[in-house]
Amino acid sequence: MVRLLDDDELGTHPDPAAVLQSWLDSPATGDIFSRSEVYRAVVTSRYRTLEHLRQIPAEEVLARHEPEVALKILLEHCGRSTGRWEALATAMTFDYDDEKLTFGQLLDSLEGAPAQARTS
Repeated sequence: MVRLLDDDELGTHPDPAAVLQSWLDSPATGDIFSRSEVYRAVVTSRYRTLEHLRQIPAEEVLARHEPEVALKILLEHCGRSTGRWEALATAMTFDYDDEKLTFGQLLDSLEGAPAQARTS
């Protein structure tokens, strides 16, 4: 059974990141908590890692929960590369009927974009 803990409770656990991972891995989550509640708990936790975020659907990280978390990662990842920002804009135009990309798949899709910086 999954029990969502706040950060104070997580801090008393010997491996808070492992607890977060167990929430993401739990198939029974839908019985008690919605997946969105689990994603919010992970995204808002100070114990989250980039690896945790990479497993969550991109739309959950980008728009639904703490978008400033995603913004900081995207700024670091795309930097001054116009090619990567353009690739991000293209990747974010997916339809709701499309397969849901994880945040990790979204970041990986930017890797192939040219990394040149704008020089104006």
